[in-house]
Amino acid sequence: MDITKVVNDLTAEDWEIDPVDLATITPYITSKIRRFGIWHLDMEPPEQEAVGHLRTAA
Repeated sequence: MDITKVVNDLTAEDWEIDPVDLATITPYITSKIRRFGIWHLDMEPPEQEAVGHLRTAA
């Protein structure tokens, strides 16, 4: 939202905004940070049968 406001303000002051330059602006660093971490998916079925029923006291 802040970037959008600044760009709108600059456009209102007759600044020329190049869309190519604007496309490189980002509010967070993406080149060295994995936003959601590194995930490993094990697609092999479990060795034992999964327990799918919750036993509760009657």
